[in-house]
Amino acid sequence: MGLFSCSARNPETEFLLTEGDLMGRLLFGLLAAFLIGHVGEVSAADTAQSIEAHQQASFRAMERNDFVSAEAEAQRALETAERVLGPEHSRTVESLSLLAIVYRGKGRNEEAKPFAERALAISEKTIGPEHLETAALMSIMASIYLNTGDVAKAESLLRRSVSIKEKGFGPNHPFAAISSSTLADLLTAKGEYVEAERLNKRALVAVEKAWPADDPSIPVGLRANIPIIMEGLAQVHLGQLRLEEAEKLVARAFSLRMSIVGADHVSMVGNRKILGDIYLAWGRNAEAENSYREALRIMEKAIGSENEVVSNLLSAIADSCEMQGKYDVAAQIYTRCVAIDEKIFPLGHPVRTEHSKRYANILKVTGRAKEADQVQQRSQGK
Repeated sequence: MGLFSCSARNPETEFLLTEGDLMGRLLFGLLAAFLIGHVGEVSAADTAQSIEAHQQASFRAMERNDFVSAEAEAQRALETAERVLGPEHSRTVESLSLLAIVYRGKGRNEEAKPFAERALAISEKTIGPEHLETAALMSIMASIYLNTGDVAKAESLLRRSVSIKEKGFGPNHPFAAISSSTLADLLTAKGEYVEAERLNKRALVAVEKAWPADDPSIPVGLRANIPIIMEGLAQVHLGQLRLEEAEKLVARAFSLRMSIVGADHVSMVGNRKILGDIYLAWGRNAEAENSYREALRIMEKAIGSENEVVSNLLSAIADSCEMQGKYDVAAQIYTRCVAIDEKIFPLGHPVRTEHSKRYANILKVTGRAKEADQVQQRSQGK
């Protein structure tokens, strides 16, 4: 997979650990693609204005890291749309997708999935599977599938989305570029670096030309796609062990994010996570630990502790501690990681299983074989 090339990660679960960059796409890039237009006219102007006001309030809340308000506003938009306009109205589809994005941004992929699936199904039925709005919804759904480990479904949807957008907008349009760069992330995780690099470079040119990062007249959400794609390209270089190039790209993306959203915005989590991965590949394990801990601080401050992103960051911190010989610290961190997993994942979930396995291995190294057996049995429901 390349992302943790010197840390003996399990390739079947590695894809689940690349949280931050996909979170950034959902919070910023896909919002733009998703809101490319509305289908038809709503039946009442006042209702349309009310729904749109809640949607915009939700977007603004996400930009300022207030996901409690973002969720509440998205739920209000959906409730109004369903009650007044009906379950298959375009405003209902938008509101379903928005709520999926909010849950995804909070690291709650399993809760996001049914809203995104329903939105996509309605869109395919009402406006057709080849419509540009349907393609945007495919991208949202694919990103959720990526982070729940269903790589095959994600790739199928992303390729369909890219094809539709390139036909509708042209291959160099920024909306097409966003989906292409998301597809590139998937290819990176599969180790298909040449194609991933080509797609990311093409996307970066298109987005930088359309939405310059230093132009304040362009919405924040559009400009933020530039560091997102840079970080995707950095992951390609990381997989190829072109570590100097990767580190420089992450530093450039960090500076751009600072200028666009500030140091403590939740989208910084992905940047710090990727930097930690680069340090780990260098063998700079203490620096990797510090970078992962900074990502964790930002995430917990913005979203809270009981979510998939925090679980995966704790795992990364524990592994970097293990590589430094800090086994007791690693075991303590995995204790917390597994406790979160037991709250948010069902038995048999690949992330929960993998974290429990790693925790048990560390316990064995520290001579706590009985505790290790208990951890493994609990992960199997025994």
